[in-house]
Amino acid sequence: MKVTWRILLLYIAGVLIFFAARAVFVPPSFGELGHYRADSIKEITKIQTKIGENFECFNCHVNEYVLWSVGRHKGISCMSCHGLLKAHVENPEEHEAKDEILGYNAYPSITEFCMSCHAKSSSKPKEFPQITIEHGRGENWNCTKCHDPHDPVR
Repeated sequence: MKVTWRILLLYIAGVLIFFAARAVFVPPSFGELGHYRADSIKEITKIQTKIGENFECFNCHVNEYVLWSVGRHKGISCMSCHGLLKAHVENPEEHEAKDEILGYNAYPSITEFCMSCHAKSSSKPKEFPQITIEHGRGENWNCTKCHDPHDPVR
């Protein structure tokens, strides 16, 4: 009988220790929105972005900023066209972005990249600039031969 009481007391002590530890180590917001800590969303949104904001690019690329800020692409983030280019941002001297003008994207050419937004489509507003691929001239044509991407009207 003594052994049974000891086992029962050890079991009860274990359960009490478990709930005490849980109260100490599990945050109050855990489980509110599923199996994670709901307060983490607030914490993550407070973390300052170091890469990916337009102002990070414009710290160095002042001339591009001047064109972009008054151009028709001013509502489009740098990353939308150029990708993250993280290595370039972290160490511009070692990782020049000359070969990565568009960064990583799924399009094999600048023209196809531009056409991903500007191809004619009846679903787009009439005032949105739309072109056909025949808009350009010649075999080696691409959009940037005539248009500056930061100010495409030029």
